[in-house]
Amino acid sequence: KATVSVLYWRGCGGASVYKVTTMFFMTTLSKHIHISPPNFHEELTMIIHYQLCKEVEGTIDEEHGYIVAVDTSPGSISVGPGVLLDSGPCSFRVKYRAVVLRPFPDEVVDAVVTKVAKIGLFCSLGPIEIFVSHQSSMPSDYRYDESHPSRPKFVAEQDDTITVGDQIRLIIRGVKISSTEFQVLGDINMNCMGKISA
Repeated sequence: KATVSVLYWRGCGGASVYKVTTMFFMTTLSKHIHISPPNFHEELTMIIHYQLCKEVEGTIDEEHGYIVAVDTSPGSISVGPGVLLDSGPCSFRVKYRAVVLRPFPDEVVDAVVTKVAKIGLFCSLGPIEIFVSHQSSMPSDYRYDESHPSRPKFVAEQDDTITVGDQIRLIIRGVKISSTEFQVLGDINMNCMGKISA
């Protein structure tokens, strides 16, 4: 795997402590693409490439993560011989390179709060949702405030608030991947984590 993007943070207060986090990778994958006979003409390769992008971009591979984009540069997609299926279409095994997004535990990331609930924060890291539990993953002085039901928030003793739209820095504590979703747990209960000041 080759790194194509790096996210980083510097310690608070100008400290030299830092941690590099790498979540975007270029990797090689494969998939069987089914093409119907009316498409067997001189533009077949282009059709296979188009169908590949349509089927895999925005999906989740349980081993590699979220498929962000297929690399369509020359030589990055290899189409094997077709096998005619009994149902009519022809199946082509396609090897391709793609940019995938895969978070790992102990990585520090910046995310945007998309929902505030009594149980905690729901945050967005691109296409991935991260949950931060109020009970176990937030400082103890944060309390849930729904005095304005349309815009609930968490308020700390120092009047620090976290609400929808705020950007927060968190550390990833757990990642579980299925074929349909990521389940990611975050934590802001440590130094330098929490709301990022404007």
